[in-house]
Amino acid sequence: MSRSNALRLALDLRNVPSLVRRVRSEPLPEDVLLLLQIAAGDPCAEQKAVALVDRPISEIKEASKFFIEQILFAPESNSYRVLGATPDSSTADLRRNMILLMRWLHPDAGEGGERHIFAGRVTSAWEDLKTPQRRAAYDSRIADSAKYSSKTRGSRSRSAASRHRKSPIRLSPIRVVKPRTIVPRRKPLGFVARILFLLSRRRWV
Repeated sequence: MSRSNALRLALDLRNVPSLVRRVRSEPLPEDVLLLLQIAAGDPCAEQKAVALVDRPISEIKEASKFFIEQILFAPESNSYRVLGATPDSSTADLRRNMILLMRWLHPDAGEGGERHIFAGRVTSAWEDLKTPQRRAAYDSRIADSAKYSSKTRGSRSRSAASRHRKSPIRLSPIRVVKPRTIVPRRKPLGFVARILFLLSRRRWV
């Protein structure tokens, strides 16, 4: 991997912020330490960066800080990523990165703005990882969370599949309706017709 990979990526993000979402889902560049050193104001790192990308130091500083804010301090970042590290990083590396970030975020650094609000995330991440015991407990929590997320995604996908699966068509039983016999109704007889009918049926003596 090129030594300037992280710096070039930071410059790309600064110029095309729409790339942030994609980069947040990718592993950190191996040389992210250079960005932390630039943000902390390390003169040697600044000179190295100018030689690598041939850009003004002001642009390099802004790109490095933008990368840290948007990628390392993303809401979904775990404690390793907040410190610009990975689970393979040593405790010494974690401590070094924590010091560089706090040097940048310290109120006396003259940054201004609201970047100091990230200091709480840095100190919290360091508390999670600063001893082997805390680090092991944190790693266990991450593993449990990953298992739970995997099960949740699996159950959701199965539920979605079952909803989209075609259910068999159920036919209701056919009711046989017997035809009704229609008896014509007799029209009522009129008064005169009724008298004649009765007289016709009377037996004369």
